[in-house]
Amino acid sequence: MDLEALHAMSLQLRRDVVEMVYRTKDGHPSPSFSVADIITALYFEVMNIDPSNPGKSDRDRFVLSKGHACPVLYAALARRGYFPVDDLYTLRYLHSKLQGHPYAPKTKGLDATTGSLGNGVSIGLGMALAARIQKQANRVYVITGDGELGEGMLWEAAMAASHQKAANLTVFIDNNNYQSGGTVDEISGPYPIEDKWKAFGWHTQSIDG
Repeated sequence: MDLEALHAMSLQLRRDVVEMVYRTKDGHPSPSFSVADIITALYFEVMNIDPSNPGKSDRDRFVLSKGHACPVLYAALARRGYFPVDDLYTLRYLHSKLQGHPYAPKTKGLDATTGSLGNGVSIGLGMALAARIQKQANRVYVITGDGELGEGMLWEAAMAASHQKAANLTVFIDNNNYQSGGTVDEISGPYPIEDKWKAFGWHTQSIDG
C-alpha cells in the first residue's frame, strides 16, 4: 500500500471500532484509536504474514500487550482477510471468537493471549528468542501502553531483551498519556520514557504514531 491507501485503511479501522463498540455497547474505543495507525502500518505494509496460512512458522509475530485495545486489532485482522468483516459485530458476545481481550485459541490470526497488563514484552521476547534459536528470520512486534510502564515485569523484560541482544524484537509504547483513573503523568509518572529505555540499552525513537 502507498501512504494514501494506508491512511484510508487506518480511517476504516477506526470506523470499524466505532461500529463494533456501538453495536455491542461495550469495549474500549479510545485506546484502539491511539494505536490504529501503528497497527495499520504493521498489518498492511510491514509484517510478513499470510492470512491463507496463518500458522506458517516463519511469519512475523504481533503481541498487543494493551489487550483492551483489541477492537482495532480485530478490525485489522478482518480487513486483512483472516475472517469475515461481519464477524466484527459479534465483539464480546457470549461464545464469540472476538472476546473483550485477545484470546489466541479462539481468534484466527492472533499470536498471543493478552490483557493482564505488563506481560506483552515478556511474551514477545520469548517469541523473539525462540525464532533465533530456530534460526528463523522473522520479527516480533509488541505494542504496550504507557500506563503499563508501571508494571515491574515489563522492565524485567526490557532488561532481559537488551542483555540477550534480541534485535528481532520491536516494542511500540503507545504514549497517549491516559490510563484507567486519569493521566499517566498524574498516576504513574513514567517520564522521561525514552531516556529510561535508552538506559536499559534499547535503540529508541520518538515518532508521531
